[in-house]
Amino acid sequence: MGETTSSRNVLIYDAECRLCVSSKEWVERWDRRRRITFLPFQTAEAKEQLPDLAGMACMDAMRFIDAQGQVTSGVDAFRRMLPLLPFGRLLSLLFYLPGVPRLAAVIYHHVAENRYRWFGRAH
Repeated sequence: MGETTSSRNVLIYDAECRLCVSSKEWVERWDRRRRITFLPFQTAEAKEQLPDLAGMACMDAMRFIDAQGQVTSGVDAFRRMLPLLPFGRLLSLLFYLPGVPRLAAVIYHHVAENRYRWFGRAH
């Protein structure tokens, strides 16, 4: 290990959510240069890196910690992470079009609220 949050990009996700695990696996395959570390929020390491994960605080959205230690969540986390992925910088520009950030946030929130009901648990 030896790395700290401030020296790597970390995506913290819900390992009990089937949609979250599938999405994590998709991003992991996309991340051919291995620029992102993935941590289930249920782990002690994730809780050490983000103490606010204790309890149910992170059930609302994934968290992304960039190499400088900045924490974002939900759609903002995805937007922050995209430029690290091949062709992701180009895709991330879509999130700066008028109206797209708000619409994406509404959709993300709705899916996150219903993810267990719609997609089931991973285990």
